[in-house]
Amino acid sequence: MTETLQDLRREIDETDDALHALIMRRAELAERIGRVKAESGEKRVFRPVRETQIMRRLLQNHKGNLGKDVIIRLWRELISACTNLQSPMTAAVFMPERGMGNLELTRDYFGAFTTLLPCKSVNLVLKELTQGEADLAVLSLQDDQSCWWYALAQERRRAVAVFAKLPVTGTADNGRIVFALGKVPFEASGDDRTLLVVETDGTVSLGTLDLVLKAGGIATNAIYDSFSPDMTRKAYLFEVEGFLESDDARLAAVVKKEDGKITMTRVIGGFPTPFV
Repeated sequence: MTETLQDLRREIDETDDALHALIMRRAELAERIGRVKAESGEKRVFRPVRETQIMRRLLQNHKGNLGKDVIIRLWRELISACTNLQSPMTAAVFMPERGMGNLELTRDYFGAFTTLLPCKSVNLVLKELTQGEADLAVLSLQDDQSCWWYALAQERRRAVAVFAKLPVTGTADNGRIVFALGKVPFEASGDDRTLLVVETDGTVSLGTLDLVLKAGGIATNAIYDSFSPDMTRKAYLFEVEGFLESDDARLAAVVKKEDGKITMTRVIGGFPTPFV
C-alpha cells in the first residue's frame, strides 16, 4: 500500500500529541520531586551529574539522521525547564562586551527559563555566585586581570566548583574556553576531566612540571592558563584525564617528591567528557 501525504501527516499529529503528553508528564514528575525534596530538607535542586547521566543514556539510544547536537539542545532545554519548575535558577555570566558569545553559550546549556545576569567583571560574577542571588556562574579564561581559577584554588572552604565546559559538544566557535560553576560539589559522572591548579615556587619549568605530573600518574591533557601571584610563584591550570580529588595520594606523592618546589595542588572541579 502506497503511503499518502495525508497519512503521514496524520501520524505526525498523533506522534506530536503523544510527545506533548509525555512532556507534560515529565514536568509533573519534576514538580513532585521538588515537593519531596522540600519536605525532606534537600536543598540541592540542580544536579549536574544526574543531568549528564540522563543525556548519556539518551544518546546511547539515538539513531537516525537527526544530529546529536540537535538532540542535546532539545533535551538541555527540557531538563533545565523542569529544574526551574522545582526552583527558579539564576546564572551570573561574565559579559564585559557585546558579541563575545558567553550569553549564548549559557542560554544553550541552561535554557530559556533560567534568568541570566550579565556581569562586566570576573569579581562581580564570583560575588553574585557566593554572596548574591546567582545559583550558577559562567566564566571564560584570559579575559580579566582577576584570575578566577586561582582565586577558587585559594578558597578551600568555598563551596563552589566547576561542573561543565561550554558548549558540552566541544569547543566554542570562537575558540573561547568557557566554564560553568555552581554551589555544587565536584562529583564523578563516570567519564570526566578534572581541572587541577598547580602552584610552584618558580624554579620548575612548565614542561618539567607537566612531565613530573605525568610520571606521577596524573594524565594531563591540556594546560589552559597560567598566573603569577607574585614575582616568584607561578600557577597553572591543567586539564587532567579522569576524575581526581585534591586529596588524591598521587598528588601528595608528587608534592613530596619535588621537595618544596610545588607549593600547592588543588582541584577546582571538572566537567564531563564532551558528548559529541
